[in-house]
Amino acid sequence: GEKTMNLISEHTAYTRLSETIVKAGVSLFNAVKYVYAVSARDYYNISVKDIFRIALADITDANALYNTGIRVDKDNCAAMSSPEYEKVLSLMVYSFAVRLPQLRRVKTNGGVLSDKQIKAVYDMAVEKGAENYDNAIEEDFDENRRLVRMGRQLPPFDAEWYKSYIYTHVPELAAINNRNLFLAGSVDVLFALYYSRLSELLEGLLTELSEN
Repeated sequence: GEKTMNLISEHTAYTRLSETIVKAGVSLFNAVKYVYAVSARDYYNISVKDIFRIALADITDANALYNTGIRVDKDNCAAMSSPEYEKVLSLMVYSFAVRLPQLRRVKTNGGVLSDKQIKAVYDMAVEKGAENYDNAIEEDFDENRRLVRMGRQLPPFDAEWYKSYIYTHVPELAAINNRNLFLAGSVDVLFALYYSRLSELLEGLLTELSEN
């Protein structure tokens, strides 16, 4: 069997890892709002590429896009101000947390995280607000853990659950119009980029938090 990763401080490690996931969820939640705001008529002069670039530069900084001067308010983001839409935040954090079993694949100093360690990080993320509201996300922590243990790939991380969720709970965002199609196309790319950036961050953190 592989030796269990020796963490400098278990509690610090779980806190840092779970906080990184929560911050990435908040950052993604905000980035999607900014993308939607940009699609309001008067903002086509701001490139969506800039939003991606700024947001992805540090996915743990929830306010990274604040200085773009784009307003994210009830006027141009009304559809994203509903209590139903707010639930997307908990779902985004959950969508990251449920994939924590992937961290078993990270070997540092000859050790790997045990199931128990990964579960501790997951539980902490749930405590901090990760929630699979209305079972919008089909993935399950135990099932993902089983797949990883068997050496199987997890399904690709994508924005399908987000689109299904808004079609059901926020119909304004599902109507066929330029803004909504722009949003749907953008989230496909944004979700994938966020996930790959988050995976890199978590791997880097593990290297930093483990001892020889």
